[in-house]
Amino acid sequence: MIPVLAFVQHYKKFYTSQFESAAVRHGLNQLEIDILLFLHNNPGRDTAKDICTYRHLKPALVSLYVENLVQSGYLVRETDAHDRRKCRLKLTAQAIPVAQDGVACQDQFTKELFHGLSAEELAAWQRGLSVFQSNIERLNERGKKIHE
Repeated sequence: MIPVLAFVQHYKKFYTSQFESAAVRHGLNQLEIDILLFLHNNPGRDTAKDICTYRHLKPALVSLYVENLVQSGYLVRETDAHDRRKCRLKLTAQAIPVAQDGVACQDQFTKELFHGLSAEELAAWQRGLSVFQSNIERLNERGKKIHE
């Protein structure tokens, strides 16, 4: 289990380090860039609730940073045409260069992460992750804890 935990920690640290220069260039912090990238990379998943659900972030934190991004001109809020209770978050023209810069950072990160893996090894790794995800979802649905 220790190698998995170490991998997760190193992954997070390396991933975050890839965005440091972009954050400085755009005057944003990592979470603000993460929010903009999430919205850019996931069309149709454009509510604060979506960000919380898929990025596993606390609603109060997302609310604070979304408000900062709205006030700074990177996001606008739009009322959903079918459900007026929902608020859709849309990137502004000002956010596009940040998102493009972020995607370039993600691409470089992925290239570095997968360096040295053959197509077959990468496919096997992706299949393994898919099984892990399915197992986690199954356990979460049952509300089961592993140590019970």
